[in-house]
Amino acid sequence: MLKSVTYVLKENLSNLYRIYSISKYELLGDMRDSKFGIFWNFASPAIQVFTYWLVFGVAWGRNAVTYRGITVSYLPWLVVGFACWWYIRPCITEGCSAVFSKTNVITKMKFPVSVLPATVCLKELFNHWIMMIITIVTLMLCGYYPNWNWLWILYYMFCAFMLAEAIGLVLSVLTMLWRDVKKFITSIMRMLMYFSPILWTCEFKSHVPFHSLLNKLVKANPVYYIIQGYRDAVFYGRSVLNHPVITLYFWCLVLVIFIIGCALMYKFKKKFIDMI
Repeated sequence: MLKSVTYVLKENLSNLYRIYSISKYELLGDMRDSKFGIFWNFASPAIQVFTYWLVFGVAWGRNAVTYRGITVSYLPWLVVGFACWWYIRPCITEGCSAVFSKTNVITKMKFPVSVLPATVCLKELFNHWIMMIITIVTLMLCGYYPNWNWLWILYYMFCAFMLAEAIGLVLSVLTMLWRDVKKFITSIMRMLMYFSPILWTCEFKSHVPFHSLLNKLVKANPVYYIIQGYRDAVFYGRSVLNHPVITLYFWCLVLVIFIIGCALMYKFKKKFIDMI
C-alpha cells in the first residue's frame, strides 16, 4: 500500500510541469475547436444557471432559502452551489477516460500514466475560475460583497481538487478494465446532482419515511461538504473550524479513495497497453 502511494505521489510531483502543459494544451485545443473560443467558457455555465433559476426559482416559486436562521435569496444561493458542481462533475466524468483517451500516447512512449487524472482536474480548474467570476459578479449584484470569510473558498476548492483527483485515479483504471464504467458514472452523476444541495437544501422533512436516516446519508456525500463549505464561507460566515467532525470524515474518505486509486494504478501500470 505504502509503495503504491509513494509511486503515484513521486510520479505526480516530478511531472508537475508536464501536468500543467497537458492541461493547457487540452484547454486551448477545446477553445480552438469553436469559433467563439473562451466565450463559451462563460456562456455555458451562465445559461445553465439561468435555466435552473428560471425553472426552480421562478416557475416553482423558490424565492429564498433559510439555513441557520439566515435567509438567502435563491439566485445567489443557487449560483454558489452550482459553481462547485460545475467543477466536480466534469472532473469525475472526464476522469473516467483520463487514461483511455491517451492510449495513442501510452502505446508509443514511456509515459507517467498516473498524472493523467490530475491533468483533467487542473484543466477544469480554469473553467471553475471562470465560473467563480460569474458567481462573484452575481453575488455583488445581489448585494453580497467579498469579505475575509470568502478566503475559505480556496480551501474548499482544494478539497474539490483532491476529491476529484482521488476518484479520477480509481475510475480511470476501472474504465480501462470495463468500458461501461464511464456510462454508469455519467448516469450516477445525474442522480447525484439531485442528492446534493445544489438545487435544494437536501433536508428531508419529518413526514418523509426514514427522514433521519436519509438526512445522514445525504451528509455522508463528500460533495455535500464542499458545496456547503462554499456557502458557509459566502453567506454564513462559518469556517472549517466550525465543523471539525465532518472535516475529519471528509479527509479520511478522500485518503481511503486515494489509497485505493494508487493501489489500482500501481497494480495495472504495466498492463494498460494490454488492456487497450
